[in-house]
Amino acid sequence: MKFKDLKKSLALKAEPIYLVSGEDAFFVERSYKLIVDACVKEPDFNLTVFDGSDLKDNTETLINALMSYPFLSDKRVVAVKEYYPLAREIAELKGYFENPLESTVFVILNTQKSDNLSKQKNVCVVDCSKGDYSLLSGWILNEAKKAGVTFAQSAVNRLIDYCQSDMTKISGETEKLIAYAADSGEVSEEDVFKICVKEEEFELFEAVDCIAFKRYDKAYEILTDMLQSVGDGQKLFAALYGYFRRLFYVSVSNMSLSDMAKSLKVQEYAVKKAKEQSKYFSPKRLKEIVYKLGEYDVAFKSGTLLQQDATWNGILNVLIY
Repeated sequence: MKFKDLKKSLALKAEPIYLVSGEDAFFVERSYKLIVDACVKEPDFNLTVFDGSDLKDNTETLINALMSYPFLSDKRVVAVKEYYPLAREIAELKGYFENPLESTVFVILNTQKSDNLSKQKNVCVVDCSKGDYSLLSGWILNEAKKAGVTFAQSAVNRLIDYCQSDMTKISGETEKLIAYAADSGEVSEEDVFKICVKEEEFELFEAVDCIAFKRYDKAYEILTDMLQSVGDGQKLFAALYGYFRRLFYVSVSNMSLSDMAKSLKVQEYAVKKAKEQSKYFSPKRLKEIVYKLGEYDVAFKSGTLLQQDATWNGILNVLIY
């Protein structure tokens, strides 16, 4: 199930085993809290938490915890963070997966997916990948409403883009904006511009958008601002090079978004944005840009070009359409 469906599901019944996994740490942590709050009375006595690394070659400790009974509560929760058991460890847990204790709720909290776990019996998978605009927008507006503040929809959209749909960042920036708007009671898109910190990825997205629509002055302004804020020309050059390689890759690939994300080792949201933006360029043009940036990269690393020159040559090259 998706994260957004968990609360409703818990109101009906708690599953014996949850595998909560995904790239959004906020949703993973919130899922954990929802499960504990729904299942446990007296958490001091009925909540046991392990780190996955502590259970390596120590499955017996986990099984003992799972088979313990609650105290002054109908259920107890056993949680394990970042747990990726090997096949032999799964074999040791097979009996529990097939016949879990009714009074125990076993919760596994992982960043990465684990087929070894998800395919086991009685495991309910909670997908904590990044939320869509509807979910994120609804959350921001609800938090604002509780604080007696209104958000313009344009401000909500801008905030989501700035934070690259990362709920941990959205949560922090929303809190800042609500505090900022305590007197006026309203948050505008301009407030988001003034108050919120842009993610580097979004700034590159914004700059490339300007390049695509031939607003070279604005693109130059964004990139030079990035150079000043980052304070490291090599880092900016590497980010620019990597960004255009991604655009070229998605422009010529027929893979699904999830497969491309796995191949590029980035989040699916980033691939989706790259796919949208790559349509502004021809594959030939993207190939030319990547090739040229590659030349500057080699020249800098071999000592035939200064870092500053490589950075500026790279910036100017992508601005020449």
